[in-house]
Order: sequence, then C-alpha cells, then structure tokens
Amino acid sequence: MDFGGKTLSSIGNIAETQQSLFQAPLADLKGAAHEFEAYFISNMLKVMRETVPKGALENKGGAYFYSFYDQEIGRLAAQAGGLGLAKMIQEYTEKLLPPSSFQNRQPIL
Repeated sequence: MDFGGKTLSSIGNIAETQQSLFQAPLADLKGAAHEFEAYFISNMLKVMRETVPKGALENKGGAYFYSFYDQEIGRLAAQAGGLGLAKMIQEYTEKLLPPSSFQNRQPIL
C-alpha cells in the first residue's frame, strides 16, 4: 500500500504527534488566561476609578499615570492568583479538548 511516502512506523507516531500538538496550545492557553485575567482586573480598576471624585492628578499626565498603574496592579494581581479566572478558563478549555491532550499538564496556581 502507498501511504503517501510515509512508512508504517511514521504513521504509528500520529498519536504522539497529536499529543505534542495539543501540549503547545495548553501552554499558550495558560499564558493567555493569565493575560486575560490581568486585563480584566486592570479594566475593572479603571471603571471603578471613574466612580470616585477626581483627585489631585486629574490632568492628562495623571490619567496616563493611573492607566499604567491600573495595568501594573492588574498584572501583579493576576500573577498572585487573581480572581481565579485563569484557572476557570483552563479547566473549561480542558473539558473541550481530548483527554490525551492534557495528561501531562501543569495546573495554574
């Protein structure tokens, strides 16, 4: 039989290839989940800040300061565990992926 230039031994490695293809997306998913959580927290801080009276830094420079400040607080909060969004995203996505794709996964802490 002609397998398009593939030998039987290379066809037997399909399962290994599929598993390695899913490992990279899981690692990417972990990073993306943390980035999303950081963005969510920083955006929540920005919206919360709009509800309080303006302070001493109500000029354009102050707006930039608070923008960067909220981004950094969001990043640090997500890095420290955040609200649990990253963990929920990973768990939900794992339900959608085949079981063999995350056998050796590292949990989000």
